[in-house]
Amino acid sequence: MRRVRAWRCLLVVAIALIPSGCVERNTPTEIEAHPAEWNMPASADFHGARVLAGGLDFCDGCHGADLRGEGRAPGCDACHAGAGGHPWGWSAAADPDFHGNAVAAAGPFACRSCHGDDDAGGWSGVSCSACHAGGPSGHPDGWMDARTASFHGLRVRLAGVDDCTRCHGQGLNGGSSRKACAECHG
Repeated sequence: MRRVRAWRCLLVVAIALIPSGCVERNTPTEIEAHPAEWNMPASADFHGARVLAGGLDFCDGCHGADLRGEGRAPGCDACHAGAGGHPWGWSAAADPDFHGNAVAAAGPFACRSCHGDDDAGGWSGVSCSACHAGGPSGHPDGWMDARTASFHGLRVRLAGVDDCTRCHGQGLNGGSSRKACAECHG
């Protein structure tokens, strides 16, 4: 009788524990690091607008000091070709991805969706003239002044026209810049 009672108790305990093994477990929801409209350019929460307003300092805590990703946080190049949407070698003249090569090949028109129709910054807030003192042309200050070391005539005499052909085309007939030397020099 004791044995039957022990089995009954064990059976009651087992039956009581069965539902606890079948309880639906909920996975905690992930904490979203960015607002839902993070990738919508028209939104005030668009990541490009946030970077423009606050810089990249708030990004590196999760995405790494070089913004190439860290842990589960992806780097800029997971979606973009590189930081700012450009390849990593975008600002290095010796790199095949140098922006001067891209502009020379296709013109500045692809740049305008971010940098504005006048290349003055657009929604990105980065103007060509922020780096190129001579404005979107890429020429330095004084490139038209024969009294300066950056005068284009002097540079051509010292270095030749190879660098000029990048934008002005072979034969310097305009290329992607649509400005031929003959327009000014006859």
